[in-house]
Amino acid sequence: MFRGIHFRRSWRYIYINSKNFTKLPQRSYNVYTQLRHTPLTALRNHYRYLSTDKFVEHIVDSVLDQSTYEKVCATTLDALNEYMERLVETVDYLPGSDIGYSDGVLTVNLGPKHGVYVINRQTPNRQIWLSSPFSGPKRYDFVGPKTGEKGKWLYRHDDETLHDLLQQELQPIFKDQKLDFSELPYSS
Repeated sequence: MFRGIHFRRSWRYIYINSKNFTKLPQRSYNVYTQLRHTPLTALRNHYRYLSTDKFVEHIVDSVLDQSTYEKVCATTLDALNEYMERLVETVDYLPGSDIGYSDGVLTVNLGPKHGVYVINRQTPNRQIWLSSPFSGPKRYDFVGPKTGEKGKWLYRHDDETLHDLLQQELQPIFKDQKLDFSELPYSS
């Protein structure tokens, strides 16, 4: 006995043995059921809308070669590490705060109230990744000349730089201090 249930594109066969069902007659028989389903790509009226209408001029991949990327990334993370250490040392209202930097991973723990920032390099992609307790994960590409002399780390989805985001999120935490991440290398 063969049953066909037709939906749309690809075919799938299901083998059903009647001995598995208790309410069926004792006589044993096998049923092959043919199923068909529609892949999502075959649906009509499938449109993709972009979330922004801004023209983004930074379409190319990272312009840095490997050695320049390593130098620019190390300089950026070292500068952020020193700046954050100075910030945390000058305040006494962040209990449990700690700064750690090892193997290209900068961890900024601002205590249980404000959370942990993790900034690390992603060498295969030539990016810097940020995990923020407020804005979540972001991936920054270096935008600037191939020599790496000037440039910035840019999140291409919203055109915000790494240093601008840190300035925006950390200023409310360090209320009594004037933060200025623009003085750090590769901030603009």
